[in-house]
Amino acid sequence: MADQQRNRTRESTSTQLLASVLSNQQIDPAHVLTPTQLLAAVLVLLVVSVPAFIAGAATTTSPGWVPAMFAVAAVLDVPLALFFVYRLLTKHRQQITSDAVYERAVLQVPHASRDLDESLTQAGVDTEGLVTGTATADQQVRTALEQLEAVMSILRDRAAEGAVPPDVELNLARALMAERRWAEAAEHFDRYVSQVDADWEVHHVRGVAHANTRGGPPSDLSAWRACNEAIALLPDDADPNITARLFAYRGAMAKRLGRYDQAEADLQLARRHATANYEITDIAYNLASVYALAGRRDEAISELRTLRDRGGISLVHGHLDDYFSTLRQDPEFRQITQT
Repeated sequence: MADQQRNRTRESTSTQLLASVLSNQQIDPAHVLTPTQLLAAVLVLLVVSVPAFIAGAATTTSPGWVPAMFAVAAVLDVPLALFFVYRLLTKHRQQITSDAVYERAVLQVPHASRDLDESLTQAGVDTEGLVTGTATADQQVRTALEQLEAVMSILRDRAAEGAVPPDVELNLARALMAERRWAEAAEHFDRYVSQVDADWEVHHVRGVAHANTRGGPPSDLSAWRACNEAIALLPDDADPNITARLFAYRGAMAKRLGRYDQAEADLQLARRHATANYEITDIAYNLASVYALAGRRDEAISELRTLRDRGGISLVHGHLDDYFSTLRQDPEFRQITQT
C-alpha cells in the first residue's frame, strides 16, 4: 500500500510539473508571423517539452507502459518538430508569412492620412497657428486622427522602423500638435525630418513642439537644435519678422539652457529685424527673463516697461517663481507687473 501511495504521489508530481511548465510558457499564435519567429516558438516548445517528458519517464512507475511512452515521446519530439517546421517553411511558407491585418493596414494608411490632411486644412490648421498656439483641432480632425493612429499602431507593431511614409508622419505631427500633445508631435516631426530634407518651416514647428514639451534640458536642447536647422534653411529674402521670430525662439531656448550670453545675442539680433507687435513683445519678455536670471536688475526693469507698454505684461505672471524670482519682492517690479 505504501509503495502504491508513493507511486501515485510521483505520478501526481510529474503531471503537475508538466502542466506547470507548459502553462508558464505562453506563445500567442497571432504573433508568430515570420519564419524566424516560428523557429523561436519551436525552440521554446522543445526546451519545455523534452525535459518534461524526461521528468515524466523518470518519476512515473505505473502503469508500466507510461514511462516508456514518455521516453519515446522525448526521443521523437525533436525530429518530429523539425519535420513539421520543414514542411511549414517549404510547402506552407506563403501562408505563415502572410499577415492579412498588416496588409490591410498598409492599404488603409494613405487613405487615412489624406483624410487627416483634408480635415486639418478645413479646420484652418496652418504653420502660423501651430507656432503661436492658436491652431485647434475640431471633431473632424480628432476622428481622422484616431482612425490614422489605430492603423499606425498595427504598422508599428509589425513593421520595421521607417516603414511609415514621411507624409503620414508629418500629418500625424501636425494633428497631434493641434491637440496640444506636444511630446508625441515632436516624436513624429523627428521621424519625418530623419527621412526627408525638410524645409525651415517644418524645423521651426518641430522646435516649438519640443519647446512646449517642457521636458527639461533634453527637450530644450532638441528645440534649440531644431531652431538652428530652421535658421540655416531660412531663405535670404524671408520676411524680417520671420527672421526675428526664429532668432527669438533660439534665444528663448538658450535662456532655458542657462546660456544667457547666447540668449541675449540672439534676442538682440531678433530685435533688429522685428516690426510686428507679436515679435517685439516676445523679444522684450525673453530679454527681461534673461536679465533677471543673470542678475541684471536695471536692464530687466527696462525690458519689463517695454513689455507693459506693449500689453504683454501678463506673460510675466506665470514665471514669478522661476525667471523672475529674484525680482518678485522688488517694489518697482511689483508696480510694473501689478503683483
